[in-house]
Amino acid sequence: MTGTSGIILADEDGIIERGQWAGVARVLGPPWARLPSLTVGLLGVQVLWSVEMSYASPYLVSLGLSKSGMAAVFLAGPLSGLIVQPLIGVLADNSRSRFGRRRPLILAGAVLCSCATLLLGYTKSVASLFAPSGSPTHNVFTIWLAVLAIYCIDFSINAVQALDRALLVDTLPTSEQPSGNAWAACMLAIGSVVGFYVGNINLPALFPFLGNVQLEVVTVIASFLLVGTQLWTAWSVKERILLATHTPAKTLRQEMVEIWHTFRHLPRIIYRICIIQFFSWIAWFPVLFYTSLYIGELYKRSLSDTFADDADVDAEATRLGSRALFYSALVSLIANTVAPAFVRHRDPEARESMIRRGIGRWWAKVPRVHLATLWAFSHAVFASCMCATYFTTSISGATVVMTITGFCWAITQWVPFALLAEAILSHSSPTPTRPDSAHELVGDLEGLNADDSDNTELTPIHSRSHTRPGRNFEEEQGLAESDRERIEREERRLLFQEGSNKHIPEDEEGDERRTFSRHGTGRGLSAQAGAILGIHNIFIVIPQFLVTGLSSLIFALFDPEKSVLHGHHPGSTLPAGAPGNGTVAASVSMRMQLNKREETGGPNAIAMIFWLGGVASVVAFVLTCRLVREERRTLLG
Repeated sequence: MTGTSGIILADEDGIIERGQWAGVARVLGPPWARLPSLTVGLLGVQVLWSVEMSYASPYLVSLGLSKSGMAAVFLAGPLSGLIVQPLIGVLADNSRSRFGRRRPLILAGAVLCSCATLLLGYTKSVASLFAPSGSPTHNVFTIWLAVLAIYCIDFSINAVQALDRALLVDTLPTSEQPSGNAWAACMLAIGSVVGFYVGNINLPALFPFLGNVQLEVVTVIASFLLVGTQLWTAWSVKERILLATHTPAKTLRQEMVEIWHTFRHLPRIIYRICIIQFFSWIAWFPVLFYTSLYIGELYKRSLSDTFADDADVDAEATRLGSRALFYSALVSLIANTVAPAFVRHRDPEARESMIRRGIGRWWAKVPRVHLATLWAFSHAVFASCMCATYFTTSISGATVVMTITGFCWAITQWVPFALLAEAILSHSSPTPTRPDSAHELVGDLEGLNADDSDNTELTPIHSRSHTRPGRNFEEEQGLAESDRERIEREERRLLFQEGSNKHIPEDEEGDERRTFSRHGTGRGLSAQAGAILGIHNIFIVIPQFLVTGLSSLIFALFDPEKSVLHGHHPGSTLPAGAPGNGTVAASVSMRMQLNKREETGGPNAIAMIFWLGGVASVVAFVLTCRLVREERRTLLG
């Protein structure tokens, strides 16, 4: 997985309904460093998620916050993902800052998040400025400051996360979206591994000048990494600028109406990706909540009541859960590094470059699949793992199962975002200049030659001329479209492009010899990338509410002594319960000490929740297969 040169996404100037574009989108630096520079911000995001989710829960418990209060705090994650990401996406889409649409808000969100993180680490010190230490007023004020800090962290980090993803879509062309999103997933995996180790190091001994307790030091390090990585990305990436016009700024109500309008007019492929994500994350959230608890419970059930006291058992259970999560994080990192090499290239130039380097001849023989096919396979693997948890009774077996899910997590953090970005970019351009992924899907299903799929182009709406000479796809397939089929395909295309293109008279357009759509340079959906990614995130967040309610019901029926709050406190798109994130010993140990030791025998409530997640993953698998077949039917008419 190597970076390539930063290809310009758009022309230097474009006319939109509210103004003009100036400049080009590009990434500075040598070719090998451009994709890492573009995605390194997500590493800082993931590290901070890990710190907040690992330490916030035990810290609030140590302050004496009630369970009802914990439930209110835990709403910060899903609420921020539900509200902040779509709203910040629309605000950024309409931003006319001379520094770009995304970067100023990214830096502002990173600074706010860092301040809130430091407040979380030093709440007692800040509270002592207003009330004597140890007094009831001081304790209450400390709790309120900690809750405020968590809400500020969740809301600001969701904004940064959404904008980092949108910047990726804005900057890379369609052909580089899989590689870019693979790098993003790799950065997330590295952040998971870093989060795992940081919490297990005696940081006050290494950095005594930063604080006397672990929480204080780790918040300083996480804040530094977040701001540093975002500054790196902001310096490396140059955005197109949306020039200001006399059009009045939109009100909040108008922004919300625009989000709703965007949702109602989503292209069918994007809508289907969102639905698949909905069922996929119903399956994923139980794993992100309860993996450590599941491993620890199996360990406890294997012991007799007199084997060891509760503290020793909890410590060993914590270690075993941490080990399983660490293995999963390593598998995820390896998969993020290796899997992109087995994905079919969309860009013919990439293949030619490999051949020039002397590796294309043998490497071209390696079987490759389309992204959607790989996504469907990961759903099948994950469903098998979740069903296996219901029958697994040994620590080693459960560890193997959870380790395998690391591969599925890597695909989940990479493929849907790559497909979404491809859909946004492919269906925004009135004149495609790159191969469409639908041809690659047909290649997977029909066994087309890889070179054919790389060099095939779709016919644009406004021009019925076909692809390159000698490469007529319809002639190759021996297909003839009826008039009705042509009309149906035209209508499907129109869903991807709002309205008809507006022609600019020659005497007014100057040197420009193009037509421009409503949203600029013929790239309607790309101008709304932030809003679309926010809508996509809603389909990821809503399952968290459903899983929380379902888990509460199952625990009430089969394990009334366990609270749903004993799981992790996940975020929206990048939950800290992800493999390798919430494995800090202090966090898991604190949660386990809240429980009484499980008696051997009886139903395993967590395994039942995992099994239901497997059912949801089967639904996601079926829907993904239908997505592949639908793309094939759409292309073949």
